[in-house]
Amino acid sequence: MNIAVVGTGNIGGRLARVWAGKGHRIFLGTRNANDEKILALVGVNPTRITAHSTADAAQRADVILLAVPASVAFNAVRELGNVKGKIIIDAMNAVFRKPEPYNKTSEAIIAASGNDHIVKCFNWIGAENMDNPYYGNDVADMVLCGNHSEDKTIVRQLAEDCGFRVFDIGNIEKEAVTENAAVLWGSLASGAGLGRNIAFKILKR
Repeated sequence: MNIAVVGTGNIGGRLARVWAGKGHRIFLGTRNANDEKILALVGVNPTRITAHSTADAAQRADVILLAVPASVAFNAVRELGNVKGKIIIDAMNAVFRKPEPYNKTSEAIIAASGNDHIVKCFNWIGAENMDNPYYGNDVADMVLCGNHSEDKTIVRQLAEDCGFRVFDIGNIEKEAVTENAAVLWGSLASGAGLGRNIAFKILKR
């Protein structure tokens, strides 16, 4: 699958490496292809990871991962160009810094692009889990939500490619649930002193 990764920090960079290793074609959207972080990512798998302008990366891709700060969501999506019909994975959290004047990142994405093919995913636990979701004999759980079942099927597979067990919790209105869980994760990691190598696991009796 052709995937554009916009935002190559802890989450975007880790997912880019994992997906490339699973055979996907990764187009990094960047303003500076010579940035050391970008060059390092490309160097991991030069045949499957390449650097492009943000708009060029988006046009080459079927799926776009947005892993930028929520506060810049609107402008980041505007830089993508025409992305109607493309799947946008929203890995952002707008709990502390909102994409003004919008309250939710999904609202900013729709306003900037006219595209509602949004799947919220990869945002409820820390980046350390993106390339290593394994805890002994178990794996971390991932949740996603979105309005289009076909989109969620594709993103589910991308999450499973990373090793996660995946749960679909409903439509995009559930995005606040995932963001509140991210706050809980942070409170456990820092406030409770558990450190960042923690994840959520859903148990069923």
